[in-house]
Amino acid sequence: MDTQETPSYVLYSDLKSFGHVSNKDAANILLSDMRYGEEPIRVRATNERTFLHRLVHAEPGKVMPEFYGDFIQSARKLETLILSNLGGGDQARQDFLEHYRGPASERMAKSIMQSGGDGNLYLNALKKIALADEISDNMQGQLCFMLFLISGCTGDPQEAMNAVDDYTCKVMSHGLYTTETSVGPGYRKAATKQEDVRLGLLRVIDKSAVLPALPLTLDPEGTIIGALAEGPHAITSVGYDVSRRHARIWREDGIWWVEGLGSTNGTTVIRGDTHETVVVEPPKAARQPGVTYKPVKLLYDDFLCLGTTTQFLVLKLAAPDGEQQES
Repeated sequence: MDTQETPSYVLYSDLKSFGHVSNKDAANILLSDMRYGEEPIRVRATNERTFLHRLVHAEPGKVMPEFYGDFIQSARKLETLILSNLGGGDQARQDFLEHYRGPASERMAKSIMQSGGDGNLYLNALKKIALADEISDNMQGQLCFMLFLISGCTGDPQEAMNAVDDYTCKVMSHGLYTTETSVGPGYRKAATKQEDVRLGLLRVIDKSAVLPALPLTLDPEGTIIGALAEGPHAITSVGYDVSRRHARIWREDGIWWVEGLGSTNGTTVIRGDTHETVVVEPPKAARQPGVTYKPVKLLYDDFLCLGTTTQFLVLKLAAPDGEQQES
């Protein structure tokens, strides 16, 4: 991968081009006083050009976490400096917000993906910030910038999202949550047949398929789908009203199952053969207290619908070498 496209480079180059903050000044704020050789890491980075260059172009995971100071404090210091460099006032804050929820975020997400990370986590966290009605524009700009900065330093959008979520809890008494929408009525029970097949999901947006197909794991813990889902088998290619951990899919005794995980906006399955709609979990507003919603069988050619924004076509995948599969 071109080292110029690492999240770290995107961070430093953006601070320079948009915020008019030099690499040395940025490093002086971002780095800690942990000793590295004979000097603190912050001092060495500001005094030694070659060392600073390596930090700027570092690939994710190549910089020790101890090299950095407190991310939240660093973000607040850099935010103040950037706003001052932009001229201060309401216009500077508006430009700051639009930049870090727009062009800067798109560039960071792309660099995360090119580095082998999950750029969807970054974009989904950004959407949840943007859709939180009670968060002021100034606060949104601050949170978007924190997400950008921590992702740039670590290359890990999950760590960045967790830090922003924790900070939001501290200053607002709650973290990022899913905007509630209406899935609508019409849940009907449909009979299904058992199929011992490998399944995958294909995202459908505006009636068009979005590649690639996303295989569902055979591991017992299954696949978690959600805006901020974690783990090696997580699927995060979802719309804005999908919860952080929305639904789980797994295979047991040759049968595939899907269950809701207490999502805000619910999950349904549209049967591919009958076009009937089966409720997996109603939206939060329609759930009855004390009612447990059992897992629903999932078959290829079904459509899996999460909230109002996200639909997947369930595909039958080829079995790995050596594994038999029924037709």
